[in-house]
Amino acid sequence: MSFEPLAFVIANTSVVFGNRWMSIGDDLIIADLHLGKTMHFRKAGLPIPPSARFADQSALLDLIHSEQPKRLVILGDLFHSALNSEMEEFGMITSQFPEIDFLLVIGNHDILSDSNYRSLDLQVFETLMIGPFLLSHEPLDSMPVGEINIHGHIHPGVLLKGRGRQSLMVPCFHLQGQHLCMPAFGALTGLMKVKTKKKDSVFGVLEAEVVQLM
Repeated sequence: MSFEPLAFVIANTSVVFGNRWMSIGDDLIIADLHLGKTMHFRKAGLPIPPSARFADQSALLDLIHSEQPKRLVILGDLFHSALNSEMEEFGMITSQFPEIDFLLVIGNHDILSDSNYRSLDLQVFETLMIGPFLLSHEPLDSMPVGEINIHGHIHPGVLLKGRGRQSLMVPCFHLQGQHLCMPAFGALTGLMKVKTKKKDSVFGVLEAEVVQLM
């Protein structure tokens, strides 16, 4: 099934919202993969199928092939915890695309050493500026006039209500003032229902398209 992204303009700049990713020109941005979380759950005795371990890597490979970015920016929480075999699997992905720069904006779960990240061909940043957008993992407290903080960390979701008592929580992009919160790319990250205000914009990630809901 094909997926229909949504083009939008923020701070006089064209962006594209996709299936838990966004792009600004040739820069592709994702957040919160939490690779290794499936292993963490299985060690805790939770019945996670082995196939779930490779779902995020497969989705990431498909995304890179389809979008062919010059840079892939990850807004933190690439790995869920300490060293594990999924780190080596991610390294196999970066090695397949020497023409792409892989950038990691450090998140609270990114506790590996600098040498570990360098071995994966990752450039590491605390924050990163792309045009009028300041990228971080967690939302920043204040922003200069005219700039927008793009961040992850929260794993935003929006509740869709149907007829009767039917409802469904889906990932979303949440633009509130000078902050744009991205959905988590990882499949097992869970969702936090967004609290919206009147002037907010919310873009829901549905099964086959991104739709502006507010």
